[in-house]
Amino acid sequence: MSEFKQILVAIDGSEHAMKALETAKTLSKQLQGNLHLTVLHVNPTLSMNEPPVGIDVDERIEEEGRHILEPAADYLKDEGISYRMLAGHGDPASFICKIADQEKADLIIMGTRGQGLVSELILGSVSHHVIQHASCPVLTVK
Repeated sequence: MSEFKQILVAIDGSEHAMKALETAKTLSKQLQGNLHLTVLHVNPTLSMNEPPVGIDVDERIEEEGRHILEPAADYLKDEGISYRMLAGHGDPASFICKIADQEKADLIIMGTRGQGLVSELILGSVSHHVIQHASCPVLTVK
């Protein structure tokens, strides 16, 4: 097995994503090397002809990202694990693969299903796409 130095953990606020983060933390502690986690949250790009009046959609998306990343940071902060938080928006599957390449990830850890029925369908396809297109191994957690 190759040595893991860079692990990308994709999270979306779902229970499966939290389990992926737990798995990354456990693996980091077991490997005890020069290991770095990148925790990534991707807001899917929404196509709207007209945004709802009086709502700053970009601000809402950014706020949602913070609500997902802050608890993840709190979960990791006192564990002696090297990590950083990243947020972005776009097609989640493509974005995860792109960041994995940029970060030179040795492993991607992600949940198999998202939060809610629609997200489950979307994230199911996201994890499938990432498994098919990532340039490194993908560990899915459910």
